[in-house]
Amino acid sequence: MKRRTFIKGATLVGAAAAVGACVAPTPQVIEKIVEKPVEKIVEKPVEKIVEKPVEKIVEKPVEKIVEKVVTPTPVPGTLVVLHRREYFKDMETLFSGAVQKFIGTKPGWKLDISTIAAEATEDFVPKMAAAVRAGNPPDISYHIRMVQQLYFLQTIQAVDDAVAQAEKLYGAVTPLQKDLNFIEGHWVGIPYMVHGGGHFARKDFFQAKGIDITKTKTWDERRDACLAVSDPSKKLYGWGMTVNKSGDGLGVIMAVINCWGGSITDKDVSKVTFNTPQTVAAVEWLSDIYTNPKYKPMLPPGIETWTDSSNNEAYLAGSIAYTSNAASVYAKAKADKNPAFEGTVYLGNPVGPTGTVLRGAAGGQFNIYMGAKNVAMAKELALYMLQPDIFLPISLISAGLFLPSYAGYYEMPQVKEAFKADSNLEAMGKEAFGDYPGGSWPAKPNPFFDAVQAAAIMHDMMAATTTKQATPAAAVKQAHDRMEQIAKEMKLGEKK
Repeated sequence: MKRRTFIKGATLVGAAAAVGACVAPTPQVIEKIVEKPVEKIVEKPVEKIVEKPVEKIVEKPVEKIVEKVVTPTPVPGTLVVLHRREYFKDMETLFSGAVQKFIGTKPGWKLDISTIAAEATEDFVPKMAAAVRAGNPPDISYHIRMVQQLYFLQTIQAVDDAVAQAEKLYGAVTPLQKDLNFIEGHWVGIPYMVHGGGHFARKDFFQAKGIDITKTKTWDERRDACLAVSDPSKKLYGWGMTVNKSGDGLGVIMAVINCWGGSITDKDVSKVTFNTPQTVAAVEWLSDIYTNPKYKPMLPPGIETWTDSSNNEAYLAGSIAYTSNAASVYAKAKADKNPAFEGTVYLGNPVGPTGTVLRGAAGGQFNIYMGAKNVAMAKELALYMLQPDIFLPISLISAGLFLPSYAGYYEMPQVKEAFKADSNLEAMGKEAFGDYPGGSWPAKPNPFFDAVQAAAIMHDMMAATTTKQATPAAAVKQAHDRMEQIAKEMKLGEKK
């Protein structure tokens, strides 16, 4: 598909040269030949290097000079940082605390930090685009996904140097994180964490009914098990997944459609392919759960209006036996010593009629904005947040919510020990190396899917079928037509 050409004038500023440098001014290489030995130049205050440019030849090898010469520290200012609201609030506190600790090592620097919308259907992307246009963007943000749309709207700049440094230190970026953040030959996001999650079940509830939920592999088997475990008289409901407007709801809708062989576009994102018999069959199957009286006993009251936090609350309260969610629900259960933690088993995506096994986990990243005033310091912050002594305490307490985005981390003793101690955590970690990108499948993440996601087209489609305002076939056609309109506006399929 056609994407707008990335702004050529994006300035690439050097990132930290090593982990230790993240708590000191970030060095940049100046490939100039100097008169005095490099060691002596480095020992001098940085401002003196600035005052007297170095130009003459030295006696020592050039390669040693290139390794050690540094540039001046950025002039102190206010670093503006935005970070995603988390459903597990402890993670917000840990993230914010780490950023404040970083700024505390930077004399003269101030911090402006605040939270931003948690989901794509909220106003995060429009606000960032407006801020860039107004010439008042943040320096850096942490969010999950949405990179493609931010790039398409020309709001973020390349960060190749920072990612190169991170990969040098921690190994290759995990597959889906690369698909999300490496666009048209450039890194436009610095991968931060893999967002662990998937299907969680109260194995103890199912065992009480004589059901081994770990042996259920298909959507039909999971649905039937959820019905069997349900007991409304005891306020226990098996099926804890909504199709209402939410990140969790979108995940369920797209997983079912993809497992039935339906997709929003073809693999090359050259055309909309949504209105097919496979998609209609998937929507019929999913709609039946919410409209057929047979399945009413397994649906908790109000599920049709649930938000992203509703299933977390119901699961932790012990009123639902099965849900699809980010690892936040598991992390919260662990932190609170909730009985749900010991009773939970993590399950991979079930399969549909095609038999396709969909495995993968995307995550979150740091983005630096066009027009940002403190690019060098923003990159230094990102690299600081990736340091093992900063990242691992956050990751290990998150119980899967903040998994590493770099392959080398998975070889670290602390991570291996954590996986050995928790089979659910280990299973989520393995998902990080799968290739299922989520709802954009079979295409890689792309701005067209982000736009469809932001327009809540899938939720509107399911609302029409579950309230019986439209048949599944009619609702799928309506959704397809809306996608075609977006495709026209974005010039989908046109060659550059």
